[in-house]
Parts: sequence; C-alpha cells; structure tokens
Amino acid sequence: MKQEERINKILQVVKSQVQVEVGTLLGTTFVLTNESYDRLSKEDTFTQIQGKQISAEIDITGDITGKGCLLVGIKDAIRLGGTLIMLPDSELAEVIGREEYSEEIEDSYGEIANIIAGAFSKNFEEMYPKACRFVRKNQEKIVPAKVEIKSDVPIEDRQIYRVCWSMELDGHPMGDFLMLLPAATFELEEAIATDAPGAEITEIPSQSPEPGGDDSFSAGEPHSQTAQIDFDKQKKRVDRLFDDCQKRLQHEIGGLLGVSVDLSDIRNYFVKKEDFFEERVSGKQVIADVEVVGDVEDKSYFCISLRDAVHLGGVLIMLPPNELENTVNDEEFGDDARDAYGEVANIVAGVYTAVFEEQYSKKCRFIKQGLTEVVPVKVEIASEEPFPDTLYYVNSLSLGVDGKELGRVQMLFPAAMLDLRPPELESETSIQQQDASKPVIIKEQTEEELPTEAAGDREPIEIDATKQKAKVDKLLMQCQQKMQEEVSGLLGTDVVMAHIDNKIINKEEFFFDEVSGKQVIANLDVVGDLDGHSFFSVELKDAIRVGGVLIMLPDNELEAVVAEEEFSEDAADAFGEVVNIISGVYTTVFEEQYTKKIRFIKKDLQQVTPAKVDVESEEPIPDQNYYLCSMNIGIGATTFGRVNFLVPLDLLQLEGLLLADVAIENENAAPIGKMRSATDEGENDQVKRGASERRVPDILIVGDDETTASAIASTMAEMGHNAKTLSFKENIHDYIPGDLKAIYLVMNDVNERGFGSAIKISSACTLPLIAVGPEWTRTKVIKAVKYGIRDILMTPASTEDIKQNISNNLLEMAA
Repeated sequence: MKQEERINKILQVVKSQVQVEVGTLLGTTFVLTNESYDRLSKEDTFTQIQGKQISAEIDITGDITGKGCLLVGIKDAIRLGGTLIMLPDSELAEVIGREEYSEEIEDSYGEIANIIAGAFSKNFEEMYPKACRFVRKNQEKIVPAKVEIKSDVPIEDRQIYRVCWSMELDGHPMGDFLMLLPAATFELEEAIATDAPGAEITEIPSQSPEPGGDDSFSAGEPHSQTAQIDFDKQKKRVDRLFDDCQKRLQHEIGGLLGVSVDLSDIRNYFVKKEDFFEERVSGKQVIADVEVVGDVEDKSYFCISLRDAVHLGGVLIMLPPNELENTVNDEEFGDDARDAYGEVANIVAGVYTAVFEEQYSKKCRFIKQGLTEVVPVKVEIASEEPFPDTLYYVNSLSLGVDGKELGRVQMLFPAAMLDLRPPELESETSIQQQDASKPVIIKEQTEEELPTEAAGDREPIEIDATKQKAKVDKLLMQCQQKMQEEVSGLLGTDVVMAHIDNKIINKEEFFFDEVSGKQVIANLDVVGDLDGHSFFSVELKDAIRVGGVLIMLPDNELEAVVAEEEFSEDAADAFGEVVNIISGVYTTVFEEQYTKKIRFIKKDLQQVTPAKVDVESEEPIPDQNYYLCSMNIGIGATTFGRVNFLVPLDLLQLEGLLLADVAIENENAAPIGKMRSATDEGENDQVKRGASERRVPDILIVGDDETTASAIASTMAEMGHNAKTLSFKENIHDYIPGDLKAIYLVMNDVNERGFGSAIKISSACTLPLIAVGPEWTRTKVIKAVKYGIRDILMTPASTEDIKQNISNNLLEMAA
C-alpha cells in the first residue's frame, strides 16, 4: 500500500472518532465533511487561510518526531468552547461577534483540542507501523497574513501535509478544521504535483523597471519591492481582506444608521484615473480622502454618488421619508447631511483599519480626511485632484439601505501601495502603439483661423470622439433618469422613460426611417459657451395625452381627444409646460457636468407630418447631422411611443464620429452626410440605399443591464458595427435572424430569466449567442452551454475585453 493511501485511511478513522468524541463531549451533533488532503508549502498553506485563527501546537513523539499544529478560526473556537461551558445562545452570539476569546473559553476549547489530539494518537498507534503520539501543547492567536514563513512558528518551513475537514455543529455550518502535519515525518515529502490546488512553487523573477525607464506604477520608495512579489498570491490575499471588509462594513454601517444595510456583488478591479471617471462612475460623486499611515504611507479614496451620500446622511439624521426623498432628488448636501455622511466615511475607514491591522502583512491605518464633490466629466486627468493619475485597485460594492437599492460604493487603493503589479502592464505600452488602437481625433478650434503670429502659441484642443461619445451618453442617461422624476412630479403619476438609444442621424433618416405619424416638435434654443438649436419631438397623440393628463381631463374625454388628434390650445399649453420641465432637466445636467456650459430654452411648438417634410429646407429642422437620443415613454402602467431629442453634432463635439465612420467603412459605404448632395438622381438613390442598409442592425443586444449594454454598443459602433439594443420584454423575433452577425445577452444577474431568453433565441436561429454578466459559476456555465450560449463575457468588462470578444466571435463565424 502506498504511504499516502495508508495515511489517508488512518485519517478517515480519525475523522469518525473526532466526530463522535467531540459531539459526545459537547452534548450535540458534531459533523466533519468535505475532506481534502494536500501537500503544500508553508507559504501556500497560510496564504489560503483567511481570518484570525486559534493555533494549538501539536508535538509528535515516539519512533517518529515532529511538530504540527491544529488550526480553527477564532469564531469557531469560541463557538466550540462556549458550547462546552453552556453559554446561553444570545450570550454566545455576542462573544462570537466580539471575537472575545476569554480565558474560560480558551480552557474549554483546549479540552476539545485534547480530545482531537487523543483521537489522532489512538488511531495512529493502532494502525501506523511506527509508534507515535500527538500531544497538544500551547495555544495562541495567529493572523495568517502575518505568519513569518521562515520561522518555526506555528510550524516549521517545510513541506506540509494539510488535513482539511469542514465542520458543522448542531446543523450550523462552520469553517474548516485544519491539522497541519510535517510531511517528512510521515514519509509524505515529495515533489508537489503541478495539478494540486495551490501547489505549484515557482521562483518569480524580478520585474523591476529598467534604470531610467517608465515606472508610472510606482508611487515612491515605500513600494520599491513590489516587483518581487508574486502577483497572483498577493491579489488573493488582498481579495480575502476585501471579503472580510464587506461583511464588517454591512454590520458597522447598519449599526450606525439603525437600519439594515446590504453590501453585495463585490467586484475588485484595476483602473486608471481616466477610465474610472469615464467608465465606472456617472453623475456627481462625493470622494473622501483617506490618509494611510503606518508601515505604508499613502492615500486611498472612498467614492460614492452624491445622491447616495445625501441618502446615507439623511438616514443617519433621521429625516422623515418624504423629506429624505426630496433632499435626495434635489441633491441637497447641506452641512447636516455632510457631517452625517462624514460619520459614515469614518466608519468605512475604521473597518478597513481593523481588517488590515489584524490580517495584512504590513501595519497600516486609514484616517478619513476631507470630502470633495466631483463632476466626473470635468475632472482633469493630468491634475492631482481629486486624486493622482496612477493605477488603482478598487474594492467595489453594491449598496442597499433598509431594503432600497442604491448605487455602488468604491474604495480606491493605489495598486503599488498593496504591492500589486498586474503582469499585463508589461505589454500595455506596445499595445497602445498599434495603429489599430489609435482613437479618431478631431481638433476643436478655440479661436478663428489666424496667422501663427496672431494666434499665439495656443494649440487646438484635441477631442477623442469615442470618449466624447461615452461622456455624452452618460449625461443623456442621467437626463433620462431625472426626466422621469421631474415629469412624474409635474403630472402626478408615474412616468417612465425607458430603452434609451443614442445614434447619429440626418434629417432625411429621421423623418423617413425613424418616426411615423404626426409629430409635435419643440424648438429648443441652445445658449452659453456654444450656440445653436436642438429639437424635442414626440408623436402628436402622445403630446395630447401628456397635456391632457396635466390638465386632468377625465379618462373618457382624454381617450376621445387622443383618438381624434385634437391638440387644443389648453393641451398645447400644458404640453409646453412639460417641455419646459424637460429643457430644464437638460440645462441642469449639462450646465453642471458638460465640458461646455450650455442651456436649453424652449421656444415654439409646431405640428409636422413626416412624409411632407422637404429635406432641403430649413423647416422644421435644418438639414444636417444630429445626435439622436430616443426613449420609450410610459404613463402609469401603459407604454406609448418614443420621444426624440435631436442635438447637432457640433454642439456635443461629436463631429469626429463621422470621421470614425468613414475610416471604418472606407470607400465601400455611403457617408453619413447630407443625402441630397449628389446632383444625379441615380447617385442620390444609391447613396440613400447605402444609408438605409447601414441603418440595419448587424448585432443585437438584449438584456436588462443598460450600462453594460450601452458600453458594448459604443464599442461596436467604434468597430464599425450597428447594434440594436432591446430589453427582455421586447419582441426579439422581429430582428432574428435578419442580417445579424451575433446576439449579446446582457444581464445584471445571471439567472433563469436570462437563460429563458437564451432558449428562445437559440431555438429561433443559429447565430452566435454571447452571454454577458457577473459572477459565473461552474453550474451556470454548464447551463449556458446547454441552452445554446457560445461564449461568455464576464462583467465588469473593459473596452479591450469587449473588443476582443467581438473580434473572436465574428472571426469565428466568418471562418
């Protein structure tokens, strides 16, 4: 019999005896499950253990000698010891929560450790060919992250045979029971199998930057040893700390606020300053500066949306529900709310301090300093405000308070401070230098063209069209949300603006492809840093309905005037008030958050029949290229038509998208320009057909995660694809198979609803189906394959991840 098989057979008998004897001692059911036996190095062993442990030293004596240790999490040791001395349940729960390992509990747990050591002794003496005894010696609290690998405490730095059993006490799941045995003592020492979990031991070569090279990752002398640390192991250590922080934050913040707090959907990711403000947050933010002191000196930053900061502060000062809702909607971050939220930020800093001081290899404390309100689109990347431009590792969590879902809270740590240097950074520079990745840049003239001598030394401002589009799309999304609130308040009923779709369009395409039926178009003057006109268009029937609701027409009368398309003076005036509210929303958002200060002022309303519009005239709108933001409108429980907001491209600094379109489609596609520029009617028809063909979607995006869907659609547009976005509720079969190349199923949560859509899609066509979502498990992946999903894209996903996924799937289809 092989030595390992012999030892494992003995351990099976030990396991059974420990269950019986410990259960008998405690007077309850004690079960050990999920066994595993592994050879590991000391470093790998303690890297994989999370949280404070009670270590009982085990002397092995007899024909063979050595030193082992018994490890149990401190809370489990307290539960076992407290059960033995019969602490009442409520008192036991309290001491476990406080991790109060008193002398009395230490003694009682020591008795249990003696029982366990006795079970090992009895069975090894009976079944092992060499006589040996296991003697329990001293106990001590240890923090795995702070264990000195080269020392002999709590076990020698030699190959370890790890015995791991999961514990259950009276049906209550607990943590792991670990017995660490010196492998050499039991003739188990050998080369570690490369397929053993966590087993491979590899010398990591130094990745220090070349002398004089670019080391933008480094943040000063304290982090000079970062390159010599195994990245994967260090990231696992840090992620485990963040897991512990998540649990404590829920408890501590909930205790401060006096309501339930849920922090879920933990996502840890690397990000640079520019990508954080462009892709990870939208709307006004509150950022708390958190100073880091101790073995490491640096700064970290706690970021939350302004609305959520107001909400947390309001809950703490016990605002009545109605007043709380109003202050959140108005984003009133007054002195009281600011001070109250500051207390929440103090709690956050305190939790990270407690966890890091207990479990991190370096002592560091987090001290909350000031609070700063930030508008993401106005952040200067090159400046030091609100924080420097370096690489950060972000601990991001979804926040729920008293049953209400809020946004995400994010703690940003300089990656160098945590000794984290992602290996992919080594090739980042070369990737950025590839021609294919160069953004399309246009130059915004900051003054009239003048001779160089007159113009001075000022350089034109360069604008990345793709990034500018992402910024504008974020603003339009915020306008959508704010419009819902403002118009609902005005009408006194729930109004929903849903399924936002942003795209470039010209006058002809808008009136002949986009809308049908009579329209009411509001002319909105644009004034401020930029001047011009924008337009808000809605179907006549919906304008009558909105106006009728405002003037409180009885339901029967309202349906009659809608059916007859009777746009009376009263209804027109009422609808005009709604447009005033909408223009105010766009003004508020763009004045606060757009790079140029502009305001939208409602002028007149006009009725238009699309089929009668003369494209070459200046009425009802000029013949030029627009950025169209289109949404469904719902009143009460009923969804009606779409509302359309048209803004000339130059007012949004999006002219570069036209250049991108031309560069991508090259000479084989019709330009997105004025379709009537050709004098020959045949040419004109051909151009028109080309434009119409380009409007047909070649990628379908279906799902309920609007933020991710928007990011994917933007990336696809950059790559020359025309994506159509639908919700789960919309009719997918109208679009498949059509001219589609692929379908993306984008989910907030990977669940049965999404899989149901996958079944419908895969049964109707054979197109590549890609599932997009967070937290994939092995079970979910197996289901996905079963239901026809070809590929999976994990979220959150970077632009490069999305591009790679699109390229892989479309290339596979082409092959």
